[in-house]
Amino acid sequence: MRELHCPICGSPFVRVTYQEGRVERLLSRVNVFPFRCQLCTNRFRAFYSGARHNTQAFDRRQYTRLTASIEAQVLDYKQLPLTNQITDISMDGCTLQTTGLSKGAFVELVLKPTVEEEAIRIETAMVCSVRPSSMGLRFLEVLPEHQRRLGQVILGLLVNQSSYLGSHG
Repeated sequence: MRELHCPICGSPFVRVTYQEGRVERLLSRVNVFPFRCQLCTNRFRAFYSGARHNTQAFDRRQYTRLTASIEAQVLDYKQLPLTNQITDISMDGCTLQTTGLSKGAFVELVLKPTVEEEAIRIETAMVCSVRPSSMGLRFLEVLPEHQRRLGQVILGLLVNQSSYLGSHG
């Protein structure tokens, strides 16, 4: 079976996502499944005979979280800016090593992937989960230019992860 690619950007980094509605549940019976591009965020349907066994029933995320080590500054009007570490990231959110914010809080993030790369600004992120030493954030508002740069960072992580899996899998 040929490898699936996103019809918009051509990326091979696509993931089966959850089915929305009756039509998609019916289509799955003939091996047509919904997919989400991990880079451009396009959602599309495609025929794929292996998807039934690859669905993420245990993980409802539409985007793969990738292990990362990215510096991020949290900008919250209630407190001084904090610099923390992102431990995993996707086009949709991240896990941030920090505490002190409550579930449902809205913050602004500034990511600094490397010294050479320009900062990526997440205009609005929401705290979706709080753990003892970290919190899960969902990106809600990202300007297109910053979305593009975030996509480049994610692409680099995906390529590194797939080469690692290819040489160790």
